[in-house]
Amino acid sequence: MEKNKKNKNLLKAAIITMSLVQMGTNGIAPILSDIAAAFPQCSTTTIQFLMTFPSIFCLIFTMLSAFLSDKLPKKTLGVTGLSIICLTGVAACLFHNSIVILYVWAAFLGIGIGMVAPLAPALVNECFTGKEKQTMLGWQNSANNIGSMIMTFASGFLAMLGWNFGYLVYLLGAFGIIFALLGVPGKSKADSNRISEEKQAVSAANRGKFRLVILKEMIVTCLFLFIYSAAPANLSMLVTERGLGDASFAGTVSTMFLLGGMITGLLFGVISSIMKNWTAMCGSLVLAVGAVIIAISQGTVSLIIGCLVAGASISMILPVCMGSASRLKGYETLNSAMILSSSFVGVFLAPLITNIGAFISGSNSTMFRFFTIAGIAVILSIITKIFGLGKELRT
Repeated sequence: MEKNKKNKNLLKAAIITMSLVQMGTNGIAPILSDIAAAFPQCSTTTIQFLMTFPSIFCLIFTMLSAFLSDKLPKKTLGVTGLSIICLTGVAACLFHNSIVILYVWAAFLGIGIGMVAPLAPALVNECFTGKEKQTMLGWQNSANNIGSMIMTFASGFLAMLGWNFGYLVYLLGAFGIIFALLGVPGKSKADSNRISEEKQAVSAANRGKFRLVILKEMIVTCLFLFIYSAAPANLSMLVTERGLGDASFAGTVSTMFLLGGMITGLLFGVISSIMKNWTAMCGSLVLAVGAVIIAISQGTVSLIIGCLVAGASISMILPVCMGSASRLKGYETLNSAMILSSSFVGVFLAPLITNIGAFISGSNSTMFRFFTIAGIAVILSIITKIFGLGKELRT
């Protein structure tokens, strides 16, 4: 019994540390201006695309990792993906003389993140049940935000040595490697299932045919990330329009989104127990309220409050959607990968909010983009209730 408890605690540590790099594309945000200065011949769009380019490979390798999880141990996939992330950081620090090579490293970063991303939520769905599952889903999502905050702050600090040193933030993946080696079962899915005393997942050999049972969660995840990602992306423009501060201030305020998500993630077990099937709907409304506060804010205090409120929404919706991955036993990793893939699509489409806001309002003012986010968030709240999201969190 003591050994089982130790194994489960190590698994929890592995899930959390593996999740720290899931939002790794944010790691180079503080050094984009320095990269632009280093390559003046490149357009601003070309430089900014360094952050979104990895999403293409995240999407591909997230699905590939799901299929490989039936052939290879999750420990092998996790350690391999995390190693690629760490080595990419070191390589980009050492070899950075052209924008092309930086895009190569961006591709490898996407490959590494894509291999790791579906494993942590899949392990939660396979190995935990009930209240413990709710708590772990919240912690796992909170770890995403914590990791992004760490990398954002550390990248700016390391850039004092030279912008290329900012890439060393991806060595954060080393913690995931250590705990994955210690805590993730290394043989098969059946071995992973033995860690749970409460739940036995169906092995790959005995499970039935795959059925798309998570389409509703994929739609909600895609639509949510579409509007959620547009909020921090437009913050710097809002700050500039209203003369509230410089780029560094905008970056600091952006971390409030992550802080809000981190806090809510840590409390998700309690929140979901109270709100039950209303959790996702409330999360959408929280984003709407936060976006409105940001849109009408005229000072730094109200802006920070709006960011904290809006950021809290991600840890109320994504854990609910990820919890549905256990609906079809034996396909937890594939379902997790499909939900994550839909999130990458949403992130990729987020810039369209600018065009939608301008079309609806007839103005290019950043304020109307946040009103657009709020309006879509209200619609999303209705959709989540119609879809009846959140039933799996009680099992």
